Order: sequence, then structure tokens, then C-alpha cells
Amino acid sequence: WLKRTRASGGGHQGRSCGPARLVRELAQAVAMADKKEGENKQGYTYWKRDIDDAHVLRDNKPQKLDASAAKEAVAAETKTTSSGSRWNAAGTWEEKNVSEPAREEFERIFSEEVVLLEGENTRVVSSSATVSGDCQAFNIRGRPRLGFELKVTVSWKGTFEGEEVSGSFEIQELDSSDLDGIDVRDKSGAKASEASKNCAAALKKGARPGVKKACEELSKRILER
Repeated sequence: WLKRTRASGGGHQGRSCGPARLVRELAQAVAMADKKEGENKQGYTYWKRDIDDAHVLRDNKPQKLDASAAKEAVAAETKTTSSGSRWNAAGTWEEKNVSEPAREEFERIFSEEVVLLEGENTRVVSSSATVSGDCQAFNIRGRPRLGFELKVTVSWKGTFEGEEVSGSFEIQELDSSDLDGIDVRDKSGAKASEASKNCAAALKKGARPGVKKACEELSKRILER
């Protein structure tokens, strides 16, 4: 066969590479056969592949954490569950309803004797409160904020100009976006003593800073949860 190829000359000289080309074609045929056989083996259980790069796949077996690693994982989870989620680490926008815990926490804050009025022979503090309304925790570009619209009735007690006083006031619309415009309305009633009435009048403006501080404390406690 080789002799005939050499003798043919001219236009058939290119076929002197025939054996090399034949080897290449056989190699390609074997490769295709191997590929087809591999596909047939996979069938509907393609996920049971035998592949050479299996060593690069991640090991999905559960890994036991040591004490320090477990503590770090809990801390990271706690950090992202207050007002933001792990999936929203970028902090573009997230909103969470926290009305019930916020109402309970606000009532607790006012039961801790928030200072409402203080001066010479005068110290008036909150004693309890009832709270209704809505409260939302926001995460905006990584910055947590608390927004609320609440109705608050606060009972107060203390000393005003040397006399024992007590009573209550109401804030019908306590809005987180307008804490400088708090409207305090006396709810003490006609049976209040003269000193208590005078104190109630002073609280209409004097109680605003104390209520504002209570709102700031509410935001701190809820957003740190």
C-alpha cells in the first residue's frame, strides 16, 4: 500500500500522511464512543456522575463547630435578625412589623419613672402607660430605624412646687417623624387638686423632652433586639 502511494506521485502525495490521519480519526471515534457511553450511564440519574473533577466539589457533610466558631455564628445571626435579614446584608430596604413588642416595651419604659418635669421643689415622673398603634422597624441602606404612630396615655405622680400631685395625660398622635410637635392633653379630670391642675398645665410643654427621651429609648431597645 505504501509502495502504491509513493508510485502514484503528483496529486496523491498528500496521502503520505494517511496513517497519521487514520490514528486521529480512530482517536476521535473512541472519544465519541466513550462520551456516548457516559451519557447512557447517566440516564435519569445524571446527578450520579463519575467525573474526574469530583474532587473540586464542596463537601456538603455537616461540620462540627468548636465553641469559638459556634459563638461567632450565633453573634453573626443575632446581628442580622434585629431589624435586618442576612439575605439583605446590603441593606437596600427592609421593613418589619414590630407593633406588639414596641407597645409592650413603651409601656415598660413609662413604668420605669420617666422624668417628665423637674425643678425647684418639683419632680414629676411617669408611673404607668397604655399604648396603642403601629410600629415598624426599617433597614435602609444598612441603617436601622424605627417608625411609629402611637396613641399614649401616661399616668404621672410626684411633687409640684412642694405639693403631692398626680394625674394623667394623653398624646393622641405620637409620630416618630414629628417628635418636636408632641401635643400633650390633660386627662386628670375635674376631681384633681389645685396643685395637680397646675402641674398638668405645666406638663403640656414641660413633659415633651421626657416623652421624646422615652421614644429614643424605645428605638434603642427595639432595634437592638
